[in-house]
Amino acid sequence: MTPPLQREQLFISYSHADRDWVDRLQKMIRPLERSHGLRLWDDSQIPAGAKWRQEIETALATAKVALLLVSADFLASEFVTNHELPPLLEAAEAEGLRILWVPLRPSLVEVTPIQAYQAVLSPKRPLAAMTSVEQEEALKTIGLAIQKALASRPATPPPAPAKPASAPSQPAPPASAPSSPAPPAPAQAPAATPTPPGAPVPLQRFSTTTCRLHQENGRWRMERRPLEVEGYREELGPGVALTMVQIPAGSFLMGSPANEPERLDREGPQHDVHLGAFFLAQTPISQAQWRHVAQWKPAAGGPAWQLELDPDPSRFKGDPQGDALKKGQRPVERVSWSEALEFCRRLSQRTGRTYTLPSESQWEYACRAGSTTPFHFGATLTPELANYDGNYTYGDGPKGTYRQQTTDVASFPANAWGLHDLHGNVWEWCADHWHDSYDFAPGDDQPWLIPAAAEDALRLLRGGSWYLSPRICRSAFRGILHPVNRDVDVGFRVCCLPQD
Repeated sequence: MTPPLQREQLFISYSHADRDWVDRLQKMIRPLERSHGLRLWDDSQIPAGAKWRQEIETALATAKVALLLVSADFLASEFVTNHELPPLLEAAEAEGLRILWVPLRPSLVEVTPIQAYQAVLSPKRPLAAMTSVEQEEALKTIGLAIQKALASRPATPPPAPAKPASAPSQPAPPASAPSSPAPPAPAQAPAATPTPPGAPVPLQRFSTTTCRLHQENGRWRMERRPLEVEGYREELGPGVALTMVQIPAGSFLMGSPANEPERLDREGPQHDVHLGAFFLAQTPISQAQWRHVAQWKPAAGGPAWQLELDPDPSRFKGDPQGDALKKGQRPVERVSWSEALEFCRRLSQRTGRTYTLPSESQWEYACRAGSTTPFHFGATLTPELANYDGNYTYGDGPKGTYRQQTTDVASFPANAWGLHDLHGNVWEWCADHWHDSYDFAPGDDQPWLIPAAAEDALRLLRGGSWYLSPRICRSAFRGILHPVNRDVDVGFRVCCLPQD
């Protein structure tokens, strides 16, 4: 019996009138071919004298991701619409083929089946309408979308252990113009059916908004676009859920380059890090999420909680007379490292999945989402995109509002992987102990711990806060704090690890 062909390559479908775009894209994604073993196929690879239809059918059968370069010429092509698209769409429905499409030039794509799939760029601003600098940035965005699609796994989040997992034996420690989806529903909302402990949680697709900063004629311009990400929701109580976003396996250069403005020696030396896939909370833990978990009771006959948690530790609670739908959506703060770990421990025991704090490398990898600039938004930061002290600037960025308090989670656009509030709002505890630099740092996704360290050994913080200047909110900036401290600008987000 002939084994099924393995889907492992990228299939590019395009009109020959748009061949130049294929060549430019291939140049941009060349690093993926070297670092991720990407195999790329387009019809220029068909040998002279070979049967075109047979070659294309074979390529389609081995493709994991199909990239459609859409233009009026593409949609007018009889060969594309009659021979390439039908098997692509059929494989997407039946065999898990991922379809991405890119608007090259204006077309009537909205009346075709293609529009049901993810557009990597906004159809309102096709590639040909961009400046040359914007086109290069857009080609990079396409490459990152391909990387994420190739790394994604079908079906389910990490399988749960046979018995509910307790916390690791070694600690796994460490606004405002809404443009993203509403935070989790309030406590008054109807209760969703929780997933039984230990059961796999089906993946869902979530819609949000992302943004990049570009400079035109000396002014910074925000380019927003819709974004869909995959993940799952962990039900915590009536109307309150924890949204976990799937982060693909991959590698990146951790730390800041020597020429990054206002960098510190503690952010280097830069080093390669290789990571497995994991899930990360879409936002910092909100006060509503914290309150529910803090009030959980231990399972009958199960282990007692190791720490008692104050259900309402935070200073900034929002407007008590405000919209009931938004109550409890400020990030929880004034939470110590040990209390954040207790939150993870309770999630693990209740769900049978392994929840912990992200390692420092996982945090920075997820924050950057493929970017290499000081911020995942670009070369600078504006108070329209994050909550920090807007009296200060980074580079030639603008001044703006200093809110002097936290803002609701997800009040600002997400990064390219669908994660909110990674710059500013509240610091986030990481699993690692503090080290003065990356000398001898591990090159994987595990927390960098000090064997036999004292319980009060310093821990890592990432992301900056509402109280601080933008330079401290950079992707590479490393904060430090005693694990017992409970500060009004310190919170956390959680990570869910695969079973292995």
